[in-house]
Amino acid sequence: MYHVPSGGTCMQVFVGHDGGVTGGSFTPDGRWAVTVGRDGTCRVWAPKTGACRHVFRLVEGGLAGEDGGDGGMGLTCLAVGGGHDGQLAMCGGEDGCAYVVHVSGKKLLAKLAHHEGSPQKIGDDDVMDDDASGTTAGGGGSEMEEARSVEAVGFCPPDVVGAANWCATGGVDGALKIWNANVGGGGGGGGGGGGAQMRRRCVRPRDEGVDDVTAVAGITRLRWHDSLPLVFCGYTDGVVCVWDAREGRLIATLTGHGDMINDMCVSFVGGGDAGGGGAMTAVVVTGSDDKKVKVFEF
Repeated sequence: MYHVPSGGTCMQVFVGHDGGVTGGSFTPDGRWAVTVGRDGTCRVWAPKTGACRHVFRLVEGGLAGEDGGDGGMGLTCLAVGGGHDGQLAMCGGEDGCAYVVHVSGKKLLAKLAHHEGSPQKIGDDDVMDDDASGTTAGGGGSEMEEARSVEAVGFCPPDVVGAANWCATGGVDGALKIWNANVGGGGGGGGGGGGAQMRRRCVRPRDEGVDDVTAVAGITRLRWHDSLPLVFCGYTDGVVCVWDAREGRLIATLTGHGDMINDMCVSFVGGGDAGGGGAMTAVVVTGSDDKKVKVFEF
């Protein structure tokens, strides 16, 4: 943990993950730091002392499993700040699920099954750089891997009218899913939805009904609009799509990159309001494997 105004002074070191750390953030009140990693755990830390206050063991057989192997499935991404108290965190997993936890309450509230249907297989040459695919199976004498990883998650902002408790997951299967994570503050088990229900499944028209996953562009990043029920998604083919979360409708496609979008930031300027009557403009900044940064306005 670094203090930026002082020039990057290291303030704290959090030690405990068995493997790479894939995401980290603070709760809105600044009381806790939250991290996820390839070991399949979500860890809650006290920023002042660096002590680990709780470990959510969400994905079995992570990178550093009991057998010491490196072929397990871990957690890929993290979003925090959900719920009326800002204490919900959501973690995307290589097992095709997303997990909603209450940070201060130390409870697993919901397991969202993003991946569905019969397994889609991809060859070794098609695996993403971070090896974010799922389990392996033999096929035709060559190793094949199942495309199921959840690569992006996000909570709907509270200013979006009529979308309380909504959240989104995006996966290497190219699907954006909108959920009503009405999980409250009670405990939830590891199986089932824990009160969460899927509202919409959004798939680009070119990918609908495609069985060959190598022809499907996966989602790498997602970001909710600050005041409208819109979700911006970056894809492995360099495209950004804007989805209407209420209707599941594709309303805009932003093109220009020639390769995978690695990161995406969306900021909002103008006087838009929750009813959509203002003139708020979304400024979308993307970085890609084509070694270019592009700025879009929507």
